[in-house]
Amino acid sequence: MKDLLRLLLLCTPFWAIGQPTQATLLGHWSDPTIVPAFFSNPYHDVWGIVIDDKEYGVISSTAGFHIFGLDELTAPLAPVAFVPGTAQGGGISHRDVKSYQHYLYGVADEGPSALQIIDVSGLPGSAELVYESNEFITTAHNIFIDEDNARLYVAGGAGHTLKILSLENPEQPTLLASFPNPTIPIPYIHDLYVQDNIAYLHAGSYGLIVVDFTDPASPVLLGTMDNYPQQGYNHSGWLSEDGQYYYLCDETHGSDVKIVDVSDLSEMRVISTMNPASYQEQIPHNVYPKDGLLYVSYYYDGLQVFDVSNPLYPRRAAYYDTYDGPNDDYFAGAWGIFVMPSGKALISDMNNGFYVFEALETPLNTTATPNISRIQGCQGETTEFSLWIGPDLAGEVTISTEGTSPGLEVNLSSTTAMPGDIITGSITAVEAGEGQKVVFSVTDGVNSGNSEVPAYILGLPTPPALFSPTDNKVDVALSPLFIWSSGPPHPRRIELSTDADDFEANILYTASIPGNSHFLPIDLEGGTTYYWRIVITGECGDNPSEVFSFTTIAVNGISEIGGNSFQIFPNPASESLWLAFEHPLEEMLRVEWLLPNGQSVKTENVTSTITTLNQDISALPAGIYFLRLSTENQSVTKRIVVQ
Repeated sequence: MKDLLRLLLLCTPFWAIGQPTQATLLGHWSDPTIVPAFFSNPYHDVWGIVIDDKEYGVISSTAGFHIFGLDELTAPLAPVAFVPGTAQGGGISHRDVKSYQHYLYGVADEGPSALQIIDVSGLPGSAELVYESNEFITTAHNIFIDEDNARLYVAGGAGHTLKILSLENPEQPTLLASFPNPTIPIPYIHDLYVQDNIAYLHAGSYGLIVVDFTDPASPVLLGTMDNYPQQGYNHSGWLSEDGQYYYLCDETHGSDVKIVDVSDLSEMRVISTMNPASYQEQIPHNVYPKDGLLYVSYYYDGLQVFDVSNPLYPRRAAYYDTYDGPNDDYFAGAWGIFVMPSGKALISDMNNGFYVFEALETPLNTTATPNISRIQGCQGETTEFSLWIGPDLAGEVTISTEGTSPGLEVNLSSTTAMPGDIITGSITAVEAGEGQKVVFSVTDGVNSGNSEVPAYILGLPTPPALFSPTDNKVDVALSPLFIWSSGPPHPRRIELSTDADDFEANILYTASIPGNSHFLPIDLEGGTTYYWRIVITGECGDNPSEVFSFTTIAVNGISEIGGNSFQIFPNPASESLWLAFEHPLEEMLRVEWLLPNGQSVKTENVTSTITTLNQDISALPAGIYFLRLSTENQSVTKRIVVQ
């Protein structure tokens, strides 16, 4: 069998094997008369159902539910049935639909809505609304049906976080439980997947919550995952066909689709991620697994299909972009995804309508698949990875990184391997910049393939130019005004030091500054040279500006306040500090100890008539302080070193 496979490989053009291919579009429908909603979206979710061995697709819209026959597609594609929604029009931004037996169940998240039950056993001739009531549901964001247990789960509705309805009588649901209630603390649930009474709850910023609802009156919390790589708004997901993995979407720009190991629900963990590598802020919406392939509806990127037969190394297999508009930081494009038993894939594009695609087969794997889907970090950082050599290659394989961006340095543990081998390596980001990529190419001499990993590398932020005091300026005021150039809104701080060669060890003042100027709130020593800079903080660390020096104006060495000369000794000091005045104080004196950032750490009000004052500084940590003496009309600040 292996020899036959190798013969087939030898007879197949290398460009036809293992690379992502565009899915084949079988049909498309849209109706320009349907009123769009808030996101300029006339259309919402998509689903599929089989009636009398015939497949049908359903797309929801601001108008209602549009049903299409899928067995004999004709152009132009047209619905075989339509059922109006309880509430209609531009105020309906979300309408969901699911199926059980020969019924469709529909809800909307806005307006005076209700639960609708539609009997579609008469398709293609008719679809009959058999239930429409807001007894249990007025609005809901999503629903899911655990078919084996005849239960309808309702998420994100008005007045509740989750409801469970029995569908024992499919046309007359009854309430089993409503949350929140004292049995379990369930937050707002955006969407969910349920199988065998085990619910995977997507709780937005609270992460993924798994609950056993076998007894709706006594639910059991099985596990949570609220801290994981690329965590965003935990939105939707689906269990793998073997029940060992969960495919998770965070509805956050720049988030990948995650594969979560759920074999132990108390220790769920992300084991791999995937994306279509279209642009940095790409955003997945919904997923549907079938036969080793994971179908994903991507905002802005349409249908994306990944081979997840090896969950540690998912690889992109097929695609079809349903949205031709520009990428944006909002929401547009593909919304829902469903795969029929025949393998036909259905996409609802919120702006462009209903799409039907030909069934796909898992392509032969003649590529090298890395276990990383993107590199996103700082200049100078190194990312380690492993590389799975395609098992459908034949004989010894040569691996190359030719075509990799020059700003990325790649090291491989080996440049030769056998099919199915795993090699390791590292990637060092030598240069900052977006639009970089790592290219992995493999060939067995006949068959070739390649894969790419996009890289988004950040550098340090550019520091500002210093304006005032200019470098080497003399006769600068004791409380100078510092000015520098404006720039991007990165956090910044000013630093003032007494030593250019050992700047950081001799910083006497620092403060965080929101703008591009700062008036020093303390007096510096006269006739002294100081050094200043601005430090910009970015995601990848601090970047200081150049250092400017300035010298303050010379002043009389004798200090005075209110016409009263005084001396301070010793300086540096350790246990205590003395102030000696020439004459008795004639008014109350405020004595305040300040840190270099201006924070007050010790204050004392001294009455008049004294000529000496002792300050106990035994409790002050060693460092640089400023001693401020203030009367009603004057203040003097002195720099003190505490040892």
